[in-house]
Formats: sequence, structure tokens, C-alpha cells
Amino acid sequence: MGIKLRQNVLEILKTLQEKNIECDASELAKELKIDYIILMSAVNDLDKVKLGGFKEKSIDYLYLTDEGLNYLKKGLPSRQLINYLVKNKIKEISIAELKDKSELNDKSFYRAIQNLRHNKWIATSKATGENKVYIIADDFPTTELEIFLKTFEKKPFNDKSKLSKKEVELIGTLNKRNLIRREKRTQRLIFLTPEGKKIDVRKIEILKEFSKITSQMLTSGEWKNIDLKPFNVSISGPRIHAGKIHPLINIINEIREIFLSMGFTEIKGPIVESAFFNFDALFQPQDHPAREMQDTFYLNNPKQSKLPERERVEAVKATHENGGDCGSIGWGYDWSYDIAKKVVLRTHTTATTCRRLAQFYRENEKPPVKVFSIDKVFRNERLDHSHLAEFMQIEGIVIDENVTLCDLRGLLTEFYRKMGFPKIITRPSFFPYTEPSLEIAVYSEKFGEWLEMGGSGIFRPEVTYPWGIKDPTRVLAWGLGLERLAMLKYRRGDIRDLYRNPLKWLREVSY
Repeated sequence: MGIKLRQNVLEILKTLQEKNIECDASELAKELKIDYIILMSAVNDLDKVKLGGFKEKSIDYLYLTDEGLNYLKKGLPSRQLINYLVKNKIKEISIAELKDKSELNDKSFYRAIQNLRHNKWIATSKATGENKVYIIADDFPTTELEIFLKTFEKKPFNDKSKLSKKEVELIGTLNKRNLIRREKRTQRLIFLTPEGKKIDVRKIEILKEFSKITSQMLTSGEWKNIDLKPFNVSISGPRIHAGKIHPLINIINEIREIFLSMGFTEIKGPIVESAFFNFDALFQPQDHPAREMQDTFYLNNPKQSKLPERERVEAVKATHENGGDCGSIGWGYDWSYDIAKKVVLRTHTTATTCRRLAQFYRENEKPPVKVFSIDKVFRNERLDHSHLAEFMQIEGIVIDENVTLCDLRGLLTEFYRKMGFPKIITRPSFFPYTEPSLEIAVYSEKFGEWLEMGGSGIFRPEVTYPWGIKDPTRVLAWGLGLERLAMLKYRRGDIRDLYRNPLKWLREVSY
């Protein structure tokens, strides 16, 4: 049976016969103005009939760095200095003055002086008491290094394997000055076999392939005589980087759906918050270190906020000073209205749940109430792989009668189980505005250890009594870190990745 080839494969065979040399695949594709993939597909067809093929070799490509490109345009530092002296007809000048006139940094300037002395174009002397430069040559021919540098004007790279011994030495000089960068690339060389070189292309039959069988072919019986185009079902299709929802939004939506399915309602609160709701209503003393500027962002405009109804403010004030009617002894200091009126970027979303307690009081609601929030908070922290100044919290409360830590533990266990963490533990802990308190941890299969996820507990009477929420009605509360959960779920080692959005990672994350 004779050889059959597609029309485009036949044309490529003719071209290779005319050239009669090995050809770089990328350059040949550009020359023939065809897609690289189509060219390599044709070469594979030639390989199947033993008329051609390709081989690969690794090549060091050499490119100029940004500094090298600058010198290609303006000249090497030594050339810049000598051009300045010649242009301004300067035969002698102090090194300090020449340095001031040049645009070079210290390192480049003194290396240029050294090279000019090496070329015997200048001499330096301190005979007059001042370190001076003297021109001692009449002409300043182009150096070997400058000639070689000019080769990068014709094409942006050089193949190291094609350089002469002298040019390799010059590359070493440029490399020492950080003017060269290397890039390893794989070159594909297309060749013809002895059979491919001598075959008469006029005797090759043109193959007409069909990608599908039509109903007319079946009816006429033509399908028996056609060549069907083969399909390689093992080859992956092209990677399509289509638009998608950001991973952090995905996890927020997942968390939202879980809480809604558990009967919760989502709430929102202001980002710009009063110190009253952010600190005071949570029974945090006004001299607490967390209120300092190094931990909290305070605003100058507006500088003060409005406080809620006077009666509730007085109840919070009394709780701080003497415990009010909750049975506590308070903090024992004179509470300040002015400090409570300060304006901050909220440091936790507990300020939002605290506002929900105020709403519960004003509207004279009846339990149970189950709410959650997923929102931004701000803390004056140093940025690193595990800390951000702006991040998000998952907050929630349940207001109900006779609820206990068992109910709280069940809620949190169910939440993390739905998030894909089957191993969850809680252990006693301390948090300023809950008593008793629980710390939540999940087991990470990736890290092989238990990782703390957040805090929880029952709001202290000092927090709930000013809002009329008294035993047996209690408030279960929790605050969890969204970014920590996202880092575990998406296996990221740096919390900043969630916001600086590495493109490679975003493309890999599933929809």
C-alpha cells in the first residue's frame, strides 16, 4: 500500500526536502505561518510513516538584565564617562567632580574608572593633593565587550552553545556585573530520515480524513471507503482559565449556607464602630491594653460617636464601676463617657452581636434567637505569613433559656463536621467576656496535628444583664477565624495569599 499524507503534511515534507537540514520547530512554524501544534502534529505523521521526526536538546539562552539593556542603550559605564570627558573637552578633572557629573552609582562609577585605567585611556594622580583623572589617550576604540554587547540588538537572546571561547569569556564578565540572566529552554529540531529525503512527493497520495460520519455516508455506503481521523482520547484538552468565584467568596458562601441550614439568620454591623459597643458593652475595662493605639485603629474623623439610650449606657457604666445588678463587683473605677464615645475600626465582630443584644432588648423579643455574621475586622498588627491588619471573623450567638456548654459544643461540632473536619475537640479556656469558655480545635490531615480555630463560651452576666438578658436566659457565643479555616481548606502556608491572589494558585483552585 502506498503512503498517504494529509495536504498540510505533504507541504511540510516538501519544505524540509528543499531545506535539507535540521530545522528549529519554533522558527519553522513562524516561517510557514502555521501554529506550532499543527506543525508538530504533521511531524508526528511523518514519524509514523518513517519519513521524519524530531529530537530535543536543552539550550542555555542568555538575555540582558534591565541594567544590561540600559547599558546597551547608553553605553557601558566606562564609555559613558569617556564620552562625557571628550564631549566637554576635559583633559583633567577631580574624581569627586566627575562623580557628581555622572549618572552612575558608586559601584558602577569606580568600576568604570578602573576599566578606563586598564584600557590606558586615563591615569589618576594625587600629586596636586586632590585625586584627579587625566586623559592620556588620543583615541578610544570600541572594546571587545562593547562589540559583543551590540549583538543583543539584533536579537534579544544568545544561544550559549553557539558562542566562541572568547565570547564565553565575555559572557562571564557580563555575568559578574549582573548584566546577564540565563534561561534554560528545550529546543526541538525537525529532521527527515534518509527515506524522507529521497522520496518523490508526487507519488504520495493525499489523505482526505473525515472527523465524523454523516447520515448520507451511511445511506450511500461511502463510509466504508473513507479515512476517519483518529482521536487520542488520552490527551488532555486545553486548559481554559475561565472566570470563577474567588476561593474566599466560595468558602464564605459555604459557611453561610451551613448556618442558614441550621436555622440561623445573618446579621451585619458597621465597620466604623464606637468604643462603647466594641469594648465597653463587652465589659472590657477602659484601661485595658487592647485599647491602646498599637492594637486598635482610632479615627480622627469622626472623632466621637453617639451612645445608645441613656438608660442602657448607665447600666453598662454601673456594671463597670460596681457590678450593677448582675452580682459582680465590677472593675471599681470611674467610667468615662468620653472614652466610650471614641471611634474605632472594629477589632472583632462581637461588636455586631452586642448590637443584636441591644436590639433584643429594645424590641422586647422572646427567645430563641440564633444569628451569625461573617465580616471584616481590623487590628493594628504587623503583617507576616500568619497575621493581617484586615481580616474576617465568623461570629454567632444563640439567645435561649437554659442553654448550656453541651448545646454550644454540639453547634460547633456540627458546623466543622459540615465544613469537612470530622475530628473536632473542645477544651476549657479563658476569654474576657465569656464564662465558662471553650477553645475549638480541628485535626488537620495535612499537618498531622490539632489546630486551634477560635474561641467560644457563654456571655458573662456583666455583658448580658445591661440588656435585660438574665438567667435562665443565656447567650451562647463564638468567634472563629475565616482565614485560618480557608488556609486549611485550600492548603495555603501564607495567609497573605488569600488577598494578594497568586495567579497560579487561583487557576488551580477548583470551581
